[in-house]
Amino acid sequence: MARTLTDKQKATLWQQRRMHSFQASCRLDGISIVPVTLDDAALPARLMALRRHYER
Repeated sequence: MARTLTDKQKATLWQQRRMHSFQASCRLDGISIVPVTLDDAALPARLMALRRHYER
């Protein structure tokens, strides 16, 4: 019997597919982008730093 995915698993899978598609599109355009991966603890600090940077 096949198991169905949970909503969280579906969201994670969709996000991964979207990222792969975006990276492939960028490669076709000749753009190289390094994905940024942050853990849950570092994410709020990164957001605050970006907000401070772009509020100037």
